[in-house]
Amino acid sequence: MTLLRHALLGLAALSLVACGQNEPEPPAPSAADPAPAAASPALWRVGDADTTVYLFGTVHVLPPELEWRTPMIDEALAESRAVYFETDLEPDPARFGAIIVQLGMYPPSETLSDNLTPEQNAAFRKAADDLGLPHFQLNAMKPWLAAVSISEALVTRAGYDINSGVERTLAPTAQAGGKEIRKFETVEQQLLVFADMPEETQIRFLMEGLEQIAEAPAMLDAMVNAWAAGDVPALEKLLIEEDLGATPEVYEALLVNRNANWAEEIDKLIRTEPGAYFIAVGGAHLIGKDSVNAMLETRGHPVERVE
Repeated sequence: MTLLRHALLGLAALSLVACGQNEPEPPAPSAADPAPAAASPALWRVGDADTTVYLFGTVHVLPPELEWRTPMIDEALAESRAVYFETDLEPDPARFGAIIVQLGMYPPSETLSDNLTPEQNAAFRKAADDLGLPHFQLNAMKPWLAAVSISEALVTRAGYDINSGVERTLAPTAQAGGKEIRKFETVEQQLLVFADMPEETQIRFLMEGLEQIAEAPAMLDAMVNAWAAGDVPALEKLLIEEDLGATPEVYEALLVNRNANWAEEIDKLIRTEPGAYFIAVGGAHLIGKDSVNAMLETRGHPVERVE
């Protein structure tokens, strides 16, 4: 499910949206492949003589029991004077709510069902019923927001917890250590990645996701297990080759354009600010030929994997 993958490893603001939705009571999670007993997510380092930047690919939603912190990650975080996240993890509720209404809700005279075929409507209603989500609430949402709400319900059912995500674990540690918190983007900029897509593209995402609901738990496990094991080739296969590579317009909007902006900012950081810095962004941004890492390499900054 495209949006589900992005909610895990691509767009941090999608997890913020999910936090604001009404969660159904999850059943006991089904048996799944266990995460690696000794997790060791990938960590990279880049910089120059007086600047060190650690690049850590995150998962925004994780099983509560997964122990992913390693001595190397903790040492890199402790060494750093500032920590970068994709966006604000605790936006002003009133402002955030206004953004959701503006970008994700139809006017009162229109509903999502108005824009779906009868067959699509039937699949949409069945998914809402199966997941215990109020159809009338989803029906007021634009397709991208309805897809996020459905994805969040699937995450919960699979035994995953938004509050166990990497950013929500790292941020309190960083703040307690007196680190400066920096953000690459505003919440609104992130949500516009999906809200600005043509409605037919949003509907396609929604319907493709509904077709894959039964596969969601296994897909979640595969992605998180690959991330926890530091298996970058497996993540590239799951996220790029089998997903984004088939939708070039989404690939450009979600990864390429944003990666280019971030690489430019990191390049400036390396050239102008001494010290150590820790960058924690969705894992999808640090893999593949158009990753932040690859773009830094082209700017003359060799990237070294340290874990």
